[in-house]
Amino acid sequence: MFAQDRLSVERNACAQRPRMLRLLAVLLLLIACWSGLSRADDPGEFLVDDAHAWSEAGRQMLDAQFTVRLSSGAREALDSGVPLVLEIQVQLVKTHEWFWDSIEVELTQRRQLLYHALSRSYLVKDLNAGTQGNYRRLEDALRAAGTIQSLELTDKPLQAGQRYLVRIRGSLDIESLPTPVRLLAYVSSAWDMQSEWYAWPLVR
Repeated sequence: MFAQDRLSVERNACAQRPRMLRLLAVLLLLIACWSGLSRADDPGEFLVDDAHAWSEAGRQMLDAQFTVRLSSGAREALDSGVPLVLEIQVQLVKTHEWFWDSIEVELTQRRQLLYHALSRSYLVKDLNAGTQGNYRRLEDALRAAGTIQSLELTDKPLQAGQRYLVRIRGSLDIESLPTPVRLLAYVSSAWDMQSEWYAWPLVR
């Protein structure tokens, strides 16, 4: 009886192997086709046009504007109807002369970008606030996705005599992509899309 059960398990395992191999072959073919279609593996970028912080009624506030250029892989996915999530990370950092700097506040602003082929328009949804807007041009949609207005960093009093930095950066959220596309994004440089940190002293 036990031998018969073991034989059944082995048969099931053998039956599943061709299926796994077929799935692997399809995935590799998909990667090859997508890579061949990519526009020379052109990376995207987030460039900070303007950013400043200020105090208002005891709160530390932030405005920022990014110029966003999609990577070739992200642009092809967007044109095919795949939603993209762009992230803007914001940190308020306490600096120390003799110790490591410490992150006092860390916020992430998430914007979803989607192309509607029938209306030929772009939808930008603020996933933090739940608001959204429609745009006819991709450039306008990307500008909206890269805009931060009156973001509250903290309403807690900052330590007197202590120096602070504000820093921001942008990136494409790979983890939010559908599974087949996410696998492509992991292995292709056509999906590279993350900026360096842009930092400046907080003036109080």
